[in-house]
Amino acid sequence: MTNRMICCLALSLLLGILFGKEQNLLFAAGFLAFAAALGLAAGRDRKKAWERSRLFAENTGCYGEAGCRGLKDTDCRKEAAGYQDSLSAVSRKWSIRAAILFRSLCCLLAFCAGSFQFQTQQQVRNRLETVLEEGAQITLWGEVKKREEKEEQCIYYLTDTRVLAGESIYPSCGILVYSSNLHIRPGNILRVTGSYAPFQISRNEGNFDEKQYYQSKKIEFRLYAEEETLISARERKMSVFLENLRQKFRRVYLQCMSEKDAGLLADMTLGDKSLLDREVKDLYQRAGISHILAISGLHVSLFGMGVFRLLRRLGCPGKLSSLAAVTIAVGFGQLSGLEISTVRALLMFAVQMAAYLLGRSYDTLTALGFSAGIQMWENPFVLEYAGFLFSYGAVLGVAVIAAVLKEPASKDADQRCSGTSFFRRIFKKQRDRKEKAAQGAQEEYNSAWKKWLERFGDSLFISGCIQLATLPLSLYFYYEIPCYGILVNGCILPFLGLLLSLGALGACVGSIFLPAGKTFLYPVGWMLANNEWICRKSLELPGAVWTAGRPELALIACYYVSLAAALYLYRLKGQRRFLAVLGAAVFMILVLRKPPQFEIDVLDVGQGDGILIQTETGEHFFVDGGSSDVPKAGTYRILPFLKSRGITSIQGWAVSHADQDHISGLKELLEAGYSVEALIVAEGMVRDEAGAELLKLAERRGCRILFVSPGMQFGSEEAVFTVWHPQAECAGDRNGNSLALSLEYRNFTGFFTGDIGAEQERQLVEEGKIKEWMEQKGIRGITYYKAAHHGSDGSNSQEFLELLSPELTVISCGEGNSYGHPGKEAVERMREAGSRVVSTMERGQILIQPLP
Repeated sequence: MTNRMICCLALSLLLGILFGKEQNLLFAAGFLAFAAALGLAAGRDRKKAWERSRLFAENTGCYGEAGCRGLKDTDCRKEAAGYQDSLSAVSRKWSIRAAILFRSLCCLLAFCAGSFQFQTQQQVRNRLETVLEEGAQITLWGEVKKREEKEEQCIYYLTDTRVLAGESIYPSCGILVYSSNLHIRPGNILRVTGSYAPFQISRNEGNFDEKQYYQSKKIEFRLYAEEETLISARERKMSVFLENLRQKFRRVYLQCMSEKDAGLLADMTLGDKSLLDREVKDLYQRAGISHILAISGLHVSLFGMGVFRLLRRLGCPGKLSSLAAVTIAVGFGQLSGLEISTVRALLMFAVQMAAYLLGRSYDTLTALGFSAGIQMWENPFVLEYAGFLFSYGAVLGVAVIAAVLKEPASKDADQRCSGTSFFRRIFKKQRDRKEKAAQGAQEEYNSAWKKWLERFGDSLFISGCIQLATLPLSLYFYYEIPCYGILVNGCILPFLGLLLSLGALGACVGSIFLPAGKTFLYPVGWMLANNEWICRKSLELPGAVWTAGRPELALIACYYVSLAAALYLYRLKGQRRFLAVLGAAVFMILVLRKPPQFEIDVLDVGQGDGILIQTETGEHFFVDGGSSDVPKAGTYRILPFLKSRGITSIQGWAVSHADQDHISGLKELLEAGYSVEALIVAEGMVRDEAGAELLKLAERRGCRILFVSPGMQFGSEEAVFTVWHPQAECAGDRNGNSLALSLEYRNFTGFFTGDIGAEQERQLVEEGKIKEWMEQKGIRGITYYKAAHHGSDGSNSQEFLELLSPELTVISCGEGNSYGHPGKEAVERMREAGSRVVSTMERGQILIQPLP
């Protein structure tokens, strides 16, 4: 690594960007440690070079000296050696220092440049956020780089933009424009007026961060166009040609295949995700093969290297063949949208062709460092993009881990098969025995079977290496790992090249003669169906998916250090110590987590409720879970949060009432098969139509139904819930019949109110049971109060708040909701009761932990 200067510069640039982003001295300390190691390595390499030079001089130059001066051999050697030592001592010393200084200085410049580049781009992007508000009318100019049609709407990606906000003009790197104009072409320059819409940040732990995602792709905000003016009608002919070709290939897929298969193949070959079925995408992700949906090195190799080898076989000169191959590869990259993984593959392919033209050997790590440095410098925020990290992590898995495991170690080298795969060594004795026993036609059959087995073993081996390299990334971004992912990849990857080749060939032929295209695409449909069958069957196996939750960054760093140590031990000591350290690293990243603590997480689900209660013993309870303004709040807000925490089951899920803003997310989780051990509802829930449907769904999913009434308790030994409302015979609307609960945990008390109104609050005060309970427990005021009915003025009455005297009141409501929640009068009453008031509308997810 240290003798690859480009890789060192790329690593220094990376550390500089991280330092500029986090302002953490750990990254600066890491750089200093790296620079010191680099300097020592440079000095060592230079010293070895001088020793080789000295030996060369002693064995060659001294004899010429002896011939000229007529001295004896022994005298010549002594004189030449002394002369060489005296002449080179000073220059060798300064040469070593110069090498150390030069390498360290270059890396220092790269570190500073990375920090400066991040800070500069951060300031440019933050400038607009400080002067614009959501919905503001702005005007901008920019060039259309690419476009995408979705449901009678066109999305334009503008680059080199200028934004007019107030009386000032601000530069911008990229903007998404949503328009109904379908006649704009790449290369056109537009003047657009519309409403400004910033991207949303993650509202809960584990939720999708829209702003971070688009920022990593150099897109600052979206604009909903209201008026468009074409300033220049110029077109990028190549971009327009490739766009038309892409649409033509897309139509061929739709005409020759089912819509689901067409969407899959369009994504795999064209990078077009508009037709991709969400269910199939989730299936591929859970099975561990979502990487085949990204345009990456395999695609570039198929098109670029395929063209290069074809031209060389036809007798074309090497320069012409390499230039043509790079041109075809770049054209394919533009056709597929130039995603980050595609750009990485193109840059590495260009380095490979340049090495061929210059007569130099190709080094994968140097090419990888070169491409990473280019992409990080062009957009420092790319480090936040999962696709970037997975793309480079997968290549490192092949270039480093696979390369080390294929080499024999210094010890036990005679027991290894040099240059063979890790899995081939396992079956070596059996294979040798079969080779000796094979005869005649049976020998040919065994040979074919052996080749297939070796190919399958190689696929498993490469998949395993990639899995080791990207395991922390999978947990950090997706919170779970497919336990049979290596096996699934081993079954699918050997045929992926054939699938892509037939898919591309079918699109090309089908655009000329459609029936011929169907001939090529028919086996592709069969292969896609086979892939789906393999994925579904793998997920039916026991323990198919391990939900471990998101690991901390420090744990990820420890994992990679342990992995590097394991590889080092493998080269020196053999397999046993390697497997021991590797097993410890995998155990650490999968299992080690902070011990659970008691806490309450009030999730931001928009206009709705969703509250998690976690105990120190690792038990989890949930209160409500739904939203009236966030589509699929259970799928995109509640479930990702639970997965990020590694929570695979809820021991008790209490439902206050059957309004959609309290149960829609729960229904989605039950339909998805999420484990809920018990559903806790009021006795009157069965008389509610929506409530009865929820109970039937829960019973089908194997949930135990617990009907509760005032005075009943449930929970764990230390965290005890008590029911206060409603009475079994209570009549009225849903809100009035909401389940009201109190929670006791040591010195912490909480109260969950559902959507009860002022009348129900008055009844609870007049009954006096809550007051009696507080006096018995010595509670002067509860710790946490869930504001009734999302902070409505019609709830949260003065007498009820004075009774509870909450220290903290949390309001769960959606920004800009049509109900006007929270009410100003209600908030004022909460503050008059001495409570601190916070809301999910302003803060997103709210974490509550009692003081120790």
